[in-house]
Amino acid sequence: MGYRHASDEILAAAIAVALDAGLGGLTFSKVGAHLEISDRTVVYYFPTKADLVTAVVGALGADLVGLLERAFGSLPLGPSDMLKRAWPVLTTPTADRVFALYFQIMGMASAGQVPYVALARDLVEGWVQWLTPRTLGSTAEVRHRRALATVAQIDGLLLLRQVAGSDAADAAAREVGKRA
Repeated sequence: MGYRHASDEILAAAIAVALDAGLGGLTFSKVGAHLEISDRTVVYYFPTKADLVTAVVGALGADLVGLLERAFGSLPLGPSDMLKRAWPVLTTPTADRVFALYFQIMGMASAGQVPYVALARDLVEGWVQWLTPRTLGSTAEVRHRRALATVAQIDGLLLLRQVAGSDAADAAAREVGKRA
């Protein structure tokens, strides 16, 4: 009986393919080729492309959350401090590749493509829910609104980084940090 790949190995291969080829290049056959296995083996663990994309994005998001948890510490922060602490974590070459995928999802969602509409909504909601208890504010509602505004601000700066380059985004982040 031949070697059977575990779902974690297949997910790791899918992440590598997605980071190298983008979501358009993430196919069952490319993931299988990466591991030198049949694409049917990939389909066994991830029956649809939506399942595969969701697993890839979930794994990459969990890695980013771990980095952000260390950067933020345990005390609630204001928007300016959040940006100052998050920016170095979110602007590495590895994070750039992750956010390229993130913005592909957002673009496909804005074009109404299924399953990206729901995935994009879940991603944004997940980030806001994660940030809310880490945000300064007098009430849960205020913290939620501030977390939403922080996600919007950071997403905008990261999108600027993707399209205009790191120098432009860094300059904009510094300017935003001055005003917050």
